[in-house]
Amino acid sequence: MPILVTGAAGFIGSYVCHHLLSRGEAVVGVDNMNDYYDLALKEGRLARLQPHKNFSFHEIEIAEQGALATALAGQGITRIVHLAAQAGVRHSLDNPRLYVRSNVVGHLEVLEFCRAQPAFEHLVYASSSSVYGGNRKVPFSETDQVDRPVSLYAATKKSDELMSHTYAHLFGVPQTGLRFFTVYGPWGRPDMAY
Repeated sequence: MPILVTGAAGFIGSYVCHHLLSRGEAVVGVDNMNDYYDLALKEGRLARLQPHKNFSFHEIEIAEQGALATALAGQGITRIVHLAAQAGVRHSLDNPRLYVRSNVVGHLEVLEFCRAQPAFEHLVYASSSSVYGGNRKVPFSETDQVDRPVSLYAATKKSDELMSHTYAHLFGVPQTGLRFFTVYGPWGRPDMAY
């Protein structure tokens, strides 16, 4: 059964796809190919994945209700690495609806897709270090309070964590959330520090 990677054309997503393919896994990648930054970079990342015979790609907007189910019908997806999101703290200040649609509604659609899959195994999803907000205690811990976000981006990621907790509790959707801090490296986003 293939592993679904959302945000496959993104920085982290493309590396996850590459790693899974190198392990011999079949990977289905999805991405909406938005223009938050230069599309040529996203296309270049995908070009590195396309030669793998076990890789397929769908350009879809996961926040559209039912888009995942329609695009992936019959593929037997039981494992998902959900990395699709609208990134960038500063950009969220000017584009709040875009962030809620992509990060909150998109995450909900992934959770609903998981719930609908028979024998679903596991969801790994991206949260963010931004959920720690203005915490002054260093180093951060998973048990620290994260209920005072200082950006809309952080609030969307905290919302994702809350929805995930609820779906795990109510519907038994097994999942793991990862709070990424600043990520960087070759093929990275141009707005990130190097």
